Amino acid sequence: MRKLTIKVKKGEGEEVRSIADGHQGQNISVQPLANGELVTVYLSNVQVNDFIKDIAHYEDAEINLIPRGVISLYPPQNEAPDQVADVTNRSPFEIYLGGLQSVGSKVGLLSYSAVGAILVWVGFYTNTSYLLVAAMLVSPFAGPAMNAALGAAAGKMGLLKQSLLRYFMAIGMAILVGVILTFIMQQQHATPMMVSVSHISEVTFLLPLAAGIAGGINLIQSERDNLVAGAAVGMLVAASLAPPTGLIGIGLVINNWQLVQSGVFLLIFQLVVIQFVAALVFRFMGNVTIKGAKFTDGREAVFKGSLLTSAIVIAGMLYWQFASQPSLQKSSLNTKITEVMRTELSKLKGIETIEVNARFTRGTLPDLNPVICELYLYNRNKALTDEQVKTVVKDVLTKRIRAQEWNADPMFNITILDYDKEVN
Repeated sequence: MRKLTIKVKKGEGEEVRSIADGHQGQNISVQPLANGELVTVYLSNVQVNDFIKDIAHYEDAEINLIPRGVISLYPPQNEAPDQVADVTNRSPFEIYLGGLQSVGSKVGLLSYSAVGAILVWVGFYTNTSYLLVAAMLVSPFAGPAMNAALGAAAGKMGLLKQSLLRYFMAIGMAILVGVILTFIMQQQHATPMMVSVSHISEVTFLLPLAAGIAGGINLIQSERDNLVAGAAVGMLVAASLAPPTGLIGIGLVINNWQLVQSGVFLLIFQLVVIQFVAALVFRFMGNVTIKGAKFTDGREAVFKGSLLTSAIVIAGMLYWQFASQPSLQKSSLNTKITEVMRTELSKLKGIETIEVNARFTRGTLPDLNPVICELYLYNRNKALTDEQVKTVVKDVLTKRIRAQEWNADPMFNITILDYDKEVN
């Protein structure tokens, strides 16, 4: 439940009390003041929005809403368990104003963006994965992304524009820090972790999809019904957005345009998916619509226009991703090529597979998309020498991989392991 206090003119307290009673308010009290009357009421979350709308005609009313769960007990005593179990979603009114309250200062936004960018850069430079995790905790990208979705759901163009502006300000700061650090350290080449992060999967859309859903649900659920901490959800959103900023900053300095391309794709695609999904969560689960209290009213055209724009951008980004291979699908193609090799090797008699791995290199050569195929095999075929096994395996796998529409050029590193049971 939520506690609300409403200060109105003298003589209006009982009217507000009657309205609160009609919304199943509990423990209602009217206190006389020197310059008016103060009404205190405890309402279920689902009643707050409608109550605010019904008292909106009191122009001089001063309303205080405490955005914190309250346990309100009232007779009969045997209903106490039900009275304290109010885990309904936050009211749309609270969700919307909570989003405005979380905007924060630009100084804090840019400062945290810079700190997160430093952690991303050091993580890439030293191939330290836990620093990327730390950067996801610090980077403040979740707030602007969620507020943009909230503005879209409520049809508030001002909030939508402000949130997008703050998002790109934070992104710009993170990229700038990456550029400066790369220039100072005179880095010339991409590290293995940069290459790994830049390899995009064909199922990349699932990460921002999950982030948008989790972020939206976290903001609309009441604190007693929220099983996941807000920081964890914010980290999930930042996981989609923080590493690509480092790729762009570093790639610009070392002239690795594949890193830049991957970073730009991830930043735009994942922001749009998060905004699109979270806006739907706010609209249909949180009931954040254009028909709120009078100072939260929005425009339906903004909601529909933002969704249409997001859908068009998502479709365009997916076309860009799948129009050519392997550019923006290398991560998933690594898995597919590995699976193909394992399948084909299982058909070869007398050859046992110990370990197989495929990975695209950090870049491409003219008319060549090299994929390094590492194989560790055991030769049980007495009719073939180790060198003959290598030749057979190479011919079979090359033919099979090139038969796919992956535009991949396999390069093999085959090791035949020596194992003699009699030694043991």
